[in-house]
Amino acid sequence: NIPGRWTKRSEEMRAALILLLAAAYVVALIPAQSNACSDHAAEEAEDPSSCADGESPDLDPVVKQWIMDLDTDSSYIGGRWVKSDGSEDTIRVIDPSAGNEIAKVRVASKDDVDLAVKAARKAWSSWSFDTPLSKRRELVSRLLDLYNEQDERMAQLMSHEMGSPITEAREAQVGSGSFAMEQFLYETDDGDFEETFDIGGDTAIIHESIGVAALITPWNWPMSQVALKVIPALLVGCTVVLKPSEEAPLSALLFGQMIHAAGFPPGVFNLVNGYGRDHAGEWLSSHPGVDMVSFTGSTRAGREVSASAAPTLKRVSLEMGGKGANIIFDDVIGDDGDMSDFRSAVEEGVYDAMNNSGQTCNAPTRLLVPEEHWQYALDVARDAALATEVASSHDEGDHIGPVVSLAQYERVQRYIRLGIEEGATLIAGGPGKPIAPDDDPDLQRTYDSGYYVRPTLFANCTKTMTVWREEIFGPVLCVTPYRTEDEAVGLANDTPYGLTNYVHTYDETRRRRLARKLRSGMVVFNGVGQAPNAPFGGVGQSGNSREGGVWGLEDYCVAKSVSGMNTK
Repeated sequence: NIPGRWTKRSEEMRAALILLLAAAYVVALIPAQSNACSDHAAEEAEDPSSCADGESPDLDPVVKQWIMDLDTDSSYIGGRWVKSDGSEDTIRVIDPSAGNEIAKVRVASKDDVDLAVKAARKAWSSWSFDTPLSKRRELVSRLLDLYNEQDERMAQLMSHEMGSPITEAREAQVGSGSFAMEQFLYETDDGDFEETFDIGGDTAIIHESIGVAALITPWNWPMSQVALKVIPALLVGCTVVLKPSEEAPLSALLFGQMIHAAGFPPGVFNLVNGYGRDHAGEWLSSHPGVDMVSFTGSTRAGREVSASAAPTLKRVSLEMGGKGANIIFDDVIGDDGDMSDFRSAVEEGVYDAMNNSGQTCNAPTRLLVPEEHWQYALDVARDAALATEVASSHDEGDHIGPVVSLAQYERVQRYIRLGIEEGATLIAGGPGKPIAPDDDPDLQRTYDSGYYVRPTLFANCTKTMTVWREEIFGPVLCVTPYRTEDEAVGLANDTPYGLTNYVHTYDETRRRRLARKLRSGMVVFNGVGQAPNAPFGGVGQSGNSREGGVWGLEDYCVAKSVSGMNTK
């Protein structure tokens, strides 16, 4: 389920959990781009450079060189790095821990996007029909080796561009990408997905690649989402054009270098940088040469992607936001009144809501506890929220870092103020930057310069409150009591989203009942991570896609019915 204290979980749990990190999902602050997983994100400034002030900070020399080694002026098209044709616009990459620029990345022009699609179209037939699966798997295996060899470089780039604490970046952010590659290689080991299947009557079914896929990925779990889209698409025979989030272009550029070094044929993988509406995201989703768009972002942006793709009737695969409920039942309390399991469930719920600075689409951001244990649960939740450490993403340790951008910081602040205005009880945190201890002025300077949010806990939230209904995408948790199981299920399902719900109960009959009743693509009981090949995706305004496992492969395939194969 949600990424948790990775250094404190068992190795078996770690493997099963990584795939669900993503989805990460996620995502777009403005339509048709993948900035944040929210419908109500702050409007981006007209000038992206207004999101930060100041000169580049003094970077670690090694990290600085790693950034300089990236071709930030080019798109990757047709097997080579191509200087942008006609575009002078650049993306300012801001380190959210310091609020300063660390790189400029040139955005792709409309002609660049068109060239990328044409290169993918030209390469598709040979890649899909003439290149055997064994060769495609060999190239992905080579890519995985290169990825693992440069894991520290990838971790540092993600930590600097989107604010993941470096310990988490190494263990979870980088690990989720390699894990996805490993799992898709495992799923294609026997080649079943593209073999013919005899269904009787001399009719067979063939799964073949859909064609050219445009992939639009978010910033909050950059490599998880890139791998969950690029790898299955390439393995089944699609050619792709990747548009990463403008908040996290550096890690994608490094991934593009790895693709090139692995030896993929020209045009099989292409990469363009840019924004969403009226830009690269929209140009890709509306392009007649694209057969499919796979998008991770906000529900609002997903609607725009769908509308842009509609005239060409291409497939649109959407993975969007969430507002997961976490229901804790009193049957986890021991017969002797032992509250330890109940307490642990509350503490883990708070941690999982705050992890990645709350920027995870399947985070359990609504905590439901039995009314008879309301005050106890509230006290535990408050202590857990207050104990959540906030520090620079460049520091080692088990803490949360900043949110990704100034726009995201301001957006979260508006939600916190709105929660107070609408009558929710502020239990911990609140508006403004965190406050460091008096004897730590350096930490306070860090807080003041970056986009740090105080871990915030609201109580007495009603189902009509904005903070209860809308995805905030920051370290903000809402908690409310319930009286009966039916009331708890009703509160959990009273949302337009439907990504992941969480339940703590030791009653097997209740688990089977709630697995059916909860309206979501995933249900997690008692903190047990799903199998690594389980599908990730939601229902309702959380989207229609399924990523991971065989479902992630089939998402990029079409089923072809063939009869008369055995006739003379």
